[in-house]
Amino acid sequence: MKKNSLMLEKFKTILWFIKKPQYIAQIRQVLRRKNNEQKENTLKEATQWCVDNVISQEDALKKLGIEIKFKELQDLFQSEIKYAKEKMDNCPVKMGGEGAISFLYYLTKETKANKIIETGVAYGWSSLAILLAIKNNKEAKLISNDMPYIKMNNDDYVACVIPENLKENWVLQRLPDVKGIPKAIKALDGKIDLCHYDSDKSYTGRIFAYPLLWNALQKNGIFISDDIQDNIAFIEFCEQVNKKPIVIEHLGKYVGLIKK
Repeated sequence: MKKNSLMLEKFKTILWFIKKPQYIAQIRQVLRRKNNEQKENTLKEATQWCVDNVISQEDALKKLGIEIKFKELQDLFQSEIKYAKEKMDNCPVKMGGEGAISFLYYLTKETKANKIIETGVAYGWSSLAILLAIKNNKEAKLISNDMPYIKMNNDDYVACVIPENLKENWVLQRLPDVKGIPKAIKALDGKIDLCHYDSDKSYTGRIFAYPLLWNALQKNGIFISDDIQDNIAFIEFCEQVNKKPIVIEHLGKYVGLIKK
């Protein structure tokens, strides 16, 4: 019975990709995970490293030279956050949480980032934080790349928390990372000021995407990755580029960032 159930799920997955051929490239990424099986399963090691290195969000900003009176986004933009929470609560598909959006807002705003790439959108909380930070900057642009959840039919609800009046500086790409990240980098002339990685959380997905985004970052650009406790990809990458990371925690999950 269990075997039949697994076969049915595999069939449904294949059918999903057949109906949405623009995402087929992601299948190759999933298959490549077998080659990194040992490092894919390093949650315990990565989590302990995060615990050993975590600092507060305020201290993290100070390390980057950002001295502000830290306030939560819901206190700064009450109507926008109320709208977003209502949209999330009424969404029939459950997706990822909001993450460290207040931290991301200050980081974007205070570094005056103009060319920004985000991977992974879901409800659109991080997109909202970035767009609020750049809303008065006509030179700024955010490109968000998202691949909808497989078999969950959440396509129509991706970025549902973003109000129409904030979409002027924003482009949403619906592609797997292997196609979407290069396309976004090219659209921004190969140079970005800030990237926020929150898509394929596997070790394999990260070691593909991290170098692409890092190489496109301009000097003093900011590289951010969510859920770095999942595996050791972020730890290894920081060692590879010889940068000391900053680690913060939000609701039991960890965010890592490095400055180029």
